[in-house]
Amino acid sequence: MQTRLLVAAPDVESLNLYRELIASAEALLPLGIATEFVNGRDVLTQRIGARAADVLLYDWELTGAETPDYMRELIALDPKLRTIIIMPLALRQYRLCLWQAGVCVGLPKEHLDQEWLLSMLCLVTRAMQREERLLKEMEK
Repeated sequence: MQTRLLVAAPDVESLNLYRELIASAEALLPLGIATEFVNGRDVLTQRIGARAADVLLYDWELTGAETPDYMRELIALDPKLRTIIIMPLALRQYRLCLWQAGVCVGLPKEHLDQEWLLSMLCLVTRAMQREERLLKEMEK
């Protein structure tokens, strides 16, 4: 099973940071992750509407305070989307809003490292594998 990870960030510097972290995480434990990177809201909306991702790693800075509403929009386009938000530490007050919007987790960007990212990707991958097995069992 391959997990399709879509990474969305506002700029090349952030995208490069995520590329490095994902490469480091995959070196620790090969999970079968196919990663795509985008840096614009329109292209992200199109990719999610096409159901081209299983997991979205989303940088808060792409839409700022509009992020909870935008996440609701994306999850409406693909209800199976698993979303991880990377946000500034100073914005903890948005965690409840993100949870209510359907986001799986919000982590401060200042605390992001490859071990944490690996843990999240591992949890999501295992959950997806279990969901797939359950569906197959139900179809029998």
